[in-house]
Amino acid sequence: MHYSPANDFEISEYILKNNNGISVKILSLGGIIQEFNVPNRNGVFENIVLSYENPKDYLKDEFFLGALIGRFANRISKSKFQIDGKSYKLDKNEGENHLHGGLIGFHNVNWTIDINNSIENTCLTLKLHSPNDESGYPGNLDISVKYSLSNNNILDIEFFAKSDMDTIFNPTSHSYFNLNPKSNTIIDHVLKLHSKKFLPLHDNFIPRGEFKTTKATPFDFEKGKKIGHDLKKNDEQLKIAKGYDHCFVLNSESNVAAELSELESGRLIKIFTDQPGIQLYSGNHLNSKFCKNQGLCLETQHFPDSPNIDKFPSTLLKAHDKFYTKTSYHFKII
Repeated sequence: MHYSPANDFEISEYILKNNNGISVKILSLGGIIQEFNVPNRNGVFENIVLSYENPKDYLKDEFFLGALIGRFANRISKSKFQIDGKSYKLDKNEGENHLHGGLIGFHNVNWTIDINNSIENTCLTLKLHSPNDESGYPGNLDISVKYSLSNNNILDIEFFAKSDMDTIFNPTSHSYFNLNPKSNTIIDHVLKLHSKKFLPLHDNFIPRGEFKTTKATPFDFEKGKKIGHDLKKNDEQLKIAKGYDHCFVLNSESNVAAELSELESGRLIKIFTDQPGIQLYSGNHLNSKFCKNQGLCLETQHFPDSPNIDKFPSTLLKAHDKFYTKTSYHFKII
């Protein structure tokens, strides 16, 4: 099916479906996951990601709903960075800072869908060329993103990229999960993060450049707890973000990042990744069609502002090197 927005391109959609009836609907606009339909413990299928029914509405979306994010997920302070002593200036789209790739990011452009790559409706590849100096980034960058849905109820998202110049690169996927769509809040969802440290923020949401232990803080999800358990605690970091909007440092001994579950529906998603961090965002600023805390994001990625903080893992992508990362979402009933 095709939709004709008020732009100069059409938004196409593609549905991946496995033998168990689980389906994922993906849009060419932003590579957006519009639907992730899975059963509850009673076998009732529901869409567990926040979405707009009309694809045109994503053209006005301010929340990066379900979209691919890049070239750089999260924030870069003062919208600038250096490579080998050369300075680069990026779009300022959150005060003085650069957020989620800027004014022209992966989230708001139309990707090419490689239908020939699809095998029995279980995988799909999207492709994009980002020209040199787009939003201020150096290098002509070619990106492919492969979505795969297995009969084991696993959704894989794989990023492939190559640039003709040294550049920085830190992509992610930005779905808002609500495992019990009948409820307008995720505060009773149980989250377990395989992390002992998180990155505290300045008032402008930029990391301070330090690693803080989660133990004995509202940021300790290592044993699993409800999102709302500490959400309203008198804590400086929670006040800055009006909830959770922080990057957690993932334990290096395992590629398991997070487990999210909801007791009433019986749904559980387990997230695996090769990335060093995961951003927990508890939907603190959702409004209009959505309610505050109606969905939460678990964005696998490198750390915010990495190009400007030497102690963080590097996001440098050298010219002609191949970039690859994979995140997997395992769905289960509990």
